[in-house]
Amino acid sequence: MSALYLDNRLVHYEVFGRGQPVIFLHSWVGSWRYWVSTMDQVSVRYRTYALDFWGFGESERNYQDLGITTFVQMLHGFMDDMGIRKANLVGHGLGGMVAVRAAQTSPERFTRLLLVATPLEGAILGGLTRRGTFSRLLGSSNPSTTWTKLIRQIPVDDSEVQQELYEDTDSLSEQVISSVQKSIMETDLRSSLRELDESIPVLAVYGEKDSIIPPDHAQTYPFLRDDRPYEEGHPPHQLVLFPGANHFPFLEDSTAFSRMVLDFMMSKKEDLPIAIKEHWRRRVSQHEYL
Repeated sequence: MSALYLDNRLVHYEVFGRGQPVIFLHSWVGSWRYWVSTMDQVSVRYRTYALDFWGFGESERNYQDLGITTFVQMLHGFMDDMGIRKANLVGHGLGGMVAVRAAQTSPERFTRLLLVATPLEGAILGGLTRRGTFSRLLGSSNPSTTWTKLIRQIPVDDSEVQQELYEDTDSLSEQVISSVQKSIMETDLRSSLRELDESIPVLAVYGEKDSIIPPDHAQTYPFLRDDRPYEEGHPPHQLVLFPGANHFPFLEDSTAFSRMVLDFMMSKKEDLPIAIKEHWRRRVSQHEYL
């Protein structure tokens, strides 16, 4: 276990490989551990990091003032402490929201963003905010709830990681869930994406059958559409759908997901958007540019 202290609070993290840094950010459930398979595969060319946000996993469980702003500050502090001047970000759900806000506020520190099942507008989760419903969805000790049922329906190749994911989900506190819920619901990334530095390409990935963040959510924002070539100063932001995948495409087909990450990270900016390669074409389809 690797750890450091920021603001006198423990931050747990893990790191694999060598090369340019790629930081993986988990969502509103689970921990760094669901990135293990992807990190392992991407680390053949990159130095991969994953950390537990405060309130999650093995990091400090103090639940006061937890939300997107706090996690953005946490990310910057982590990079400072680790001596990371510039990094690529891969964020899932909440982690994707943190990635966008971090890149908006400090664009000089980030090269590319890969967003997975990320709500561009927190209000999309409004239907889940009825009393108790959102809490049950985001994790509860009761294995019969909606979220734990969904987690247990997702195939995970590594049985150890699978069991750890179950444990992380079941151990989330009601206080953490409530604080994170409030932050998500108050966040709208539309203006952040408008203001995002045009030199930072964005790849948005959604599961075709995501029951939490539907893939057509991203398509409702036409200002993200941009099919002009990069050399004009407008990088193509791209949307990729995983056929048949739910909310965790990186767990449902970690090999295809990891190859897509590598293709995106390794491509030259003038070659963006990435072309769908034959070695992962069967599982992934290029839907359209955002």
